[in-house]
Amino acid sequence: MIIQRDNDWLSFVKSGQSKWQVASSTIMGRDRYADCAYHYGRFYAVTFHGMVEQWDIDDLNGATRKVVVAAEIHAGPILSRHLLSTTWGDLLQVHAHLEIGYPDGIRFQIHKVSQDRCKRLPRKDFIDHALFLGLNHSACLPTKKFPKLRGQCIYYSAPWMVISLEWLSRLPHGWGGVKTYDLKTRKFEHVFPFPLPDCKRSTPDPTPYEVWITPNM
Repeated sequence: MIIQRDNDWLSFVKSGQSKWQVASSTIMGRDRYADCAYHYGRFYAVTFHGMVEQWDIDDLNGATRKVVVAAEIHAGPILSRHLLSTTWGDLLQVHAHLEIGYPDGIRFQIHKVSQDRCKRLPRKDFIDHALFLGLNHSACLPTKKFPKLRGQCIYYSAPWMVISLEWLSRLPHGWGGVKTYDLKTRKFEHVFPFPLPDCKRSTPDPTPYEVWITPNM
């Protein structure tokens, strides 16, 4: 399943098929799709405003949609939303938003998606796991199997949503490049050298240039 056409459409293709099929071409109001993920036999999609949809592409009547979590109004500007399937069976929604008082002005929150709501999870639940967020596929990896990874840490390739572009220039240290976010210290670090220091950019360039390649767990 993919998101296309300016984040308005969801399309899918089944194994053995040669053509993509459109699952959804309309979305209510000014909302758009932010991310999608495969989780235990079903596809899920999350919108800019936080609505989570469950999709069954094997229904005899075609792809069918069920709203699992309704859209929400968040007090602060949301920069990104991601869905992430875990090895222990939970579907997570991770979003980043501007937060006054945080060292870099950004806060990540992790929620467990369940029927009718998203339950916020504490950072201690990820003491032995590292999260990878990106434009291709997000993952949650155990640090015991991958000891070079840091627990309670989010690795991300600067994802952002169209409606958040105007807020990116307000960030004190920029948003571009590949970074890590420590859930404990609430601070960021660059994973790889950034092509151009943020302070030397005349205009913010939040476009991600990198994608993650992670093991299939």
